[in-house]
Amino acid sequence: MSMFTRLSTVMTYVGCALAWVTAAFAQAPCTPPQPDISIRSTLASAGFFDNLRNSDDSIRHQMDQLLSQSENKASEIVTQKSPCSSSCSSPLVAVVFSSSPNMTLPQYEDSPTCQKLLETTKQQPIVYSGRVFETQNDAEEWYNDLTQGDGTDGEDLYNRCPGQCSPSYTSVIYRQGGKFVITTSIVCGHARDKDDNQYRLSSSLRWMCM
Repeated sequence: MSMFTRLSTVMTYVGCALAWVTAAFAQAPCTPPQPDISIRSTLASAGFFDNLRNSDDSIRHQMDQLLSQSENKASEIVTQKSPCSSSCSSPLVAVVFSSSPNMTLPQYEDSPTCQKLLETTKQQPIVYSGRVFETQNDAEEWYNDLTQGDGTDGEDLYNRCPGQCSPSYTSVIYRQGGKFVITTSIVCGHARDKDDNQYRLSSSLRWMCM
């Protein structure tokens, strides 16, 4: 089962659409969002054949496992009392996934550029907000294009995180009105070590008090 299919199941448990609207948090007279609830962090292989075979240590397989665990935990959390204050009209639970290189190179040609971009994007990440898709396949295609530097957003990302610099991704993915919505924030950092060829994946849940 794909990442987006599992997220559909999670959203069924939640029972309402998720929104990622920072301005609403500032305006809403209710308790601010609580700290994220960590589910699990793991290492996964970026190897082409590992992912083609969906081997146990591949990004593809480990992401599926993380989403499955998030689904189970979300179904428990939504039955509990919300930490949001009573003035919040629509407390929600978001599923958040992050991916970053496990190891980076100590020395390389583009290091000064990547260091400057790391400092800048830590303060102000590159954000592709509220991308809406009719189908699961369309959503998956966009995300794959983004991470591979294809399509309008992918080309923009690779222009803003160029050369040997490596992006780290944090994505909030949800369904709204029967459509798939993705917001992805990126920190552009140092070149990943392709000899290590692993990514650290993490999954968490987030109460959003609105």
